[in-house]
Amino acid sequence: MLKFKGSLIISGDKSVSHRALILSAMATGKTKITNLLESDDVMRTLKILKELGVKIIKEKDNWIVYGNGTNGFIEPNKYLNCGNSGTTARLMMGAVSSNPITCNFVGDSSLSKRSMSRVTEHLENMGAIIYLTKNDYLPVFISGSDKLLPIKHKIQKASAQIKSALILAALNIHGRTKIIENIPTRDHTERLLKFLNVDFKIKRLKNNSKQIELNGPYEIRSKNIIVAGDPSSASFFIVGALILPKSKITLKNVMLNPSRIEFLKILKKMGGKIKVKKTNNLCGEDIGNITAEYSNLKGINIPSSKSAYLIDEYPILSIAASQAKGRTAMKGLNELRHKESDRIKSIINNFKKLEIKFHLKNDDLFIFGKALKIKKEILIKTFNDHRIAMAFSILNILCGNKLKIDNKKCINISYPDFEKHLKHLL
Repeated sequence: MLKFKGSLIISGDKSVSHRALILSAMATGKTKITNLLESDDVMRTLKILKELGVKIIKEKDNWIVYGNGTNGFIEPNKYLNCGNSGTTARLMMGAVSSNPITCNFVGDSSLSKRSMSRVTEHLENMGAIIYLTKNDYLPVFISGSDKLLPIKHKIQKASAQIKSALILAALNIHGRTKIIENIPTRDHTERLLKFLNVDFKIKRLKNNSKQIELNGPYEIRSKNIIVAGDPSSASFFIVGALILPKSKITLKNVMLNPSRIEFLKILKKMGGKIKVKKTNNLCGEDIGNITAEYSNLKGINIPSSKSAYLIDEYPILSIAASQAKGRTAMKGLNELRHKESDRIKSIINNFKKLEIKFHLKNDDLFIFGKALKIKKEILIKTFNDHRIAMAFSILNILCGNKLKIDNKKCINISYPDFEKHLKHLL
């Protein structure tokens, strides 16, 4: 049986790559971005920024962004195509809404089924004029203004994209904007703004909620950005090392943001032999090396309170659970139904084919681990979801390459080097 061995430098983080491009475009001056993830999703953001009048060029392995300032976007002469990228759509809608321009956002068939009203309702409250298809979906028409109202927002859903969209809008709003986040989410936007010396306040409130206060408009001075390695991308190889006998790997320069490494705590609780060593800080984000080796995993309960921190990792965690002794309970998975695919359905559809025992009760998924004995080739449906494709690509190694992944191209959405890095570790 094949095993994972050696070390690997993980590609740049997808979430930070989007934000590095957008904030560099809203800065004044020239920004060099190193280790930008050149995935399909991130390239959608880059292309849209170009269509909004931002000059962006590639020099060797770096991307150079010539920022236009927070009020510097120009009206595009074509539809802004977000492809499959929800991050692109939601963040860019926030960024353009406080500019006096009109934009039409479109996406592919998958993205056009994902909710946009969770962002647009806040932007409308500030005074942006917005039209959505069937009140919720792309295409979205936005008529922005540099006279949006500085108001108080209460975000009820756990969504870093909503929060970031409002922050990006507030950067060009005159007056004090307050954003209250009831459920903590990823804070990459806040960290990157702090790194760029943007003066805003973060206040901790009762019940673990947080208030972000911005007093705009801001002039952001350009500053070179290095993107840390993506922990969500790292998670696939970590689980691979845990379930493939005799495996041991070290992944280098991985981001250690507390909101992104909950999956490591979960895997350790399952019995995973994982060591984390902090090495540096890049642009407001701690980074380090993660070592993982083969382990006898056991089933555990993962409460719904953890779901906001595990959205991208549940597909690969489900693979770990399928090889763990006993039952693993994953609770509160509702948000998984609104990603690139309905990830709950995508996981259980393939588990049925593999005869992996599970029980689904509402939005709680219970997985019963077992050794897999695959006698014939089995077709794995990805539903065009990159994380489903990568998760079952890892399981495929354990199955002696008897799983046929129906669409590996969708992996380019978040990790174009996945196959190359997979071969490197084998």
